[in-house]
Amino acid sequence: MDAPLSVKRLLEQIKARLEPPFAAVCVVGEVSNFKGSGRHWYFTLKEEGAALQCAVWAGQQRFLAHTPANGQRVVLKGSLNLYVAGGSLTLAVTHCEPAGQGDLQARLRQLEAELRAEGLFDRPKRPLPRFPRKLGVVAALGGAALRDVLEVTARRAPGIDLLIAPAAAQGERCVPETLLALQEVQDPFWGCEAVLLVRGGGSLEDLWAFNDPALVRAVAACRLPVVTGVGHEIDTTLVDLAADRRAATPSQAAELTTPDRSALAADLQRRGEALAAKLAWRLRGFETTLNLLTDRGLTRAEPAGPARDQLAALTHRLELAHPRRRLDQTGARLALLRQRLAHAAAAAAGEADLPRVREAQRRLAPAIQRACQGRDQRLAVGLERLKGLDPTGPLGRGFVLVRDAEGRPVTSADRVVAGHPLRLTWRDGEWTARPEAPREG
Repeated sequence: MDAPLSVKRLLEQIKARLEPPFAAVCVVGEVSNFKGSGRHWYFTLKEEGAALQCAVWAGQQRFLAHTPANGQRVVLKGSLNLYVAGGSLTLAVTHCEPAGQGDLQARLRQLEAELRAEGLFDRPKRPLPRFPRKLGVVAALGGAALRDVLEVTARRAPGIDLLIAPAAAQGERCVPETLLALQEVQDPFWGCEAVLLVRGGGSLEDLWAFNDPALVRAVAACRLPVVTGVGHEIDTTLVDLAADRRAATPSQAAELTTPDRSALAADLQRRGEALAAKLAWRLRGFETTLNLLTDRGLTRAEPAGPARDQLAALTHRLELAHPRRRLDQTGARLALLRQRLAHAAAAAAGEADLPRVREAQRRLAPAIQRACQGRDQRLAVGLERLKGLDPTGPLGRGFVLVRDAEGRPVTSADRVVAGHPLRLTWRDGEWTARPEAPREG
């Protein structure tokens, strides 16, 4: 019998034989007991009737595409390590992804290749309007994406109108509702000049609807330029590839399609100052020229008055073109529209249409009377016809209704059978009779 081994020696021999064959393994299971408070992450990967201790070292954490969480089913790649001092087996994780995500990635690559072959991603991109008056926004009502777009638009360009076309952000309703919303916002009736298709961030499964081929084709065929802001900066869908511009976030999508009011005001001020400086320089040049001419015998001239008047007129025109004045005009127009709306509401309540209602009431009563008389006449004619069809009518003139035992009318002597009862009905009563055979000669 060989000499016994120490525990450490035994574990070292197991470690030497175990780790090389399992230096690169791939395993799937459910995460539990996740602890990420320290420098390293520790958790248990469990299956029915089995469990494996796992660790993600601090230097490896930033390379993981997915952070494990309790209850998730994940696919892990790494190497098996036997910790001799503790006698424990640990999987040192180097890669983590949700179970099934690999299949989705493969399907995404296949769809991208098919749609790229159709030329949907390589078509010429349409330019965005620099100063749009109305934008169409396709987003889920109450979502963070729509809220970001509204906040950015209100801050940068409050004068732009927004047409909100609601659509579900994920699930079975997402694709059909988004297709319907895209069709609606590009209708010329609404006057939109560009479309924003936005959604908040999420996993690959949450954003999968925006890889739908029908939706990608609808974005590529849209009459208006489309700006997508689907997910966060790291999320890319096939709809992003088909759009005219792709934004990293919904907020950036709103920034791409709206001019910055502050920047425009600063640019306008800068241009006005440059124009004023250029005019002043030209005026000084004219003044110098005039003074040179006066030195040669002409009367010395003061600084040119008409040119300064022209400069004052240009300055006044710049003040009229200031964005603040346009905002004031828009506010006055809004007040007028509110007044017209109040008048229309009063008319709808009946105050303005009261004479028309009274005239309609005066004409309605004779019309109802004529209609009732016509129906009375038709009813009288119908009753007379019905009386003519009553089988008991001739009984009042002395006729008798003859029926057999089953109640069927006897309309011919050939149907009378001797000895069988007959029911004889007069106007004021009924008798039963049994006919005898007719006597000969």
